[in-house]
Formats: sequence, structure tokens, C-alpha cells
Amino acid sequence: AVVSTQSTGRRVGLARTLMHQLEQISENQKCLFVDLFVRVSNNVAIGMYKNFGYSVYRQIVEYYAGGSAPHSPPDEDAFDMRKALSRDPEGKTLIAKKKVIRTEELFSSG
Repeated sequence: AVVSTQSTGRRVGLARTLMHQLEQISENQKCLFVDLFVRVSNNVAIGMYKNFGYSVYRQIVEYYAGGSAPHSPPDEDAFDMRKALSRDPEGKTLIAKKKVIRTEELFSSG
């Protein structure tokens, strides 16, 4: 799912509330971690998620597609950021086998 807000809805605690609710639901479902993807250029969001306890798990090359029209932005990498939940007290789910992967590797079973 993708969640975004208009500028008037920012800096009012909405992200903190949504992330807290997602984490509580994930805890109730006995998940090991919560993860999210964010553009590597989005320093504000990266800082906010780090303040919420998330860390960069790995980088996904060209996750966000640019456009084919003239003057379209180029493809951009994403950070996969994770936060371990109570079922992973040692944070083992925060250790990536590969720190940089291609998008197609997200969907492979290997």
C-alpha cells in the first residue's frame, strides 16, 4: 500500500499515529518486523522513520520508475527500512543477506 499526505496534513503527528497502529496490528498478528520503502533522496522521511526506530535494511536499485517522457525524473533507488518487533528481540530480521538488490530480486523465491 502507498500512503501519502497533502502538505496541510503534514507535521501534525499523522505518520506517527499510522505507524504506531501498523506496528500494533503487526504485533497482534505475531509478525517479526515491519518494513517500508522510501526514496533514497527523501531525507526528511528517512530521518522521521529513524526517529520511529526503523533502520535501513537494504537498498533496492531503481525501485521507483522515472518516466519515458522528456524531462521525466530518472529511476530512483529505494531504501527498505525495517523495525524489529517483540518476536525478534535480537534484531535478527534486520540483518540483510545482501545490502543492495535489484527490484526483481524482491519477487524471486531464492
